Amino acid sequence: MNSLERILEAVHMRPIDPAPVAPVLLQQGARLLGMPLTEYFGDPSHAFEGQCRVVERFDPDAVFAIPHVVQDVLGWGSTLTFHPDGAPSVGGMVIKRYEEIPNLPIPDPTAHPYLAKTLRNAERLAKTYGGEKLVVGAVIGPFSLHSLLMGMGKSIGLLVEHEEARRQFYPILMERMMDYTVRWAQAQLSAGCHVVVVAEGVASATLLREKTFVQDAVPVIREFVRRVDGLVALELVGDASPFLKHLADLPVAVFLIGSQDPPGEARRSIGNQALMGNLNNLKLIHWGPERVEFEARRVLAEAGPGFILSNQGPEVPWAVPDENIEALIRAARSRAQTRAA
Repeated sequence: MNSLERILEAVHMRPIDPAPVAPVLLQQGARLLGMPLTEYFGDPSHAFEGQCRVVERFDPDAVFAIPHVVQDVLGWGSTLTFHPDGAPSVGGMVIKRYEEIPNLPIPDPTAHPYLAKTLRNAERLAKTYGGEKLVVGAVIGPFSLHSLLMGMGKSIGLLVEHEEARRQFYPILMERMMDYTVRWAQAQLSAGCHVVVVAEGVASATLLREKTFVQDAVPVIREFVRRVDGLVALELVGDASPFLKHLADLPVAVFLIGSQDPPGEARRSIGNQALMGNLNNLKLIHWGPERVEFEARRVLAEAGPGFILSNQGPEVPWAVPDENIEALIRAARSRAQTRAA
């Protein structure tokens, strides 16, 4: 059974040994190519060769077509600021006043040269690994994307503080966010991704009260999943456990959970649906390999069938030693050998 088949078994909630393992290794390709991150992310075409090197070095069960998720802002005319030790950040805000929202055009994400290269990555990865490994795309979700276009303060303010501005502008804003993100997700699926992760960085208990989540986030998430023709995975970036119960019937392939979301608790909230996660990114930097393997085995034991071992979102940090990545993967792969013995 190959990597893709193992993941599909997990998605269908069937026991599989060894368990699938898919750490989100977006930055490690740069190191394996001997390339600075600023250069690596400066041209997303590098990500294809980077993922090939990741497969050679670590042999995970999934490859990732995107260089990073921050790229989604480029279609709106924003820019990226590159860093030597991590993912890019947004170079500037596109929406400076709420009154600008009605005149905001809906761009075609496939028309931006940077994003078009990401689609080419998906095509090349699908051709190289499509029958063997899961090819993953990702988008920033419609409920959260505007926080990167106007800033978190303005986004939350529009959502919960400024009632008149919300009445005038919020429905228009969400319509534009929905159209863009659905089109971008669909383009990645059409290019060869098996699944697209929708990352909703604003939609968690870390930032929202439960009433706001149910009233505002849930309908948007449901509409996005309904409109995308293909497999979707959902990541509520932050503390997801208190809110997962409201999405238990959401028809997604897998829920991504973080280190603050115990797999057992998440399972009780969503029932018979697949989970992916949940090792803490910062602890992966500081733990030794033995501790990483121990914690990974503990998570696997708690999660049971229907679980894909990974890190918490959005990606394994640059500073995580290769030995720790190897230990994470070994924890899943060696379980079968241990049981056989």
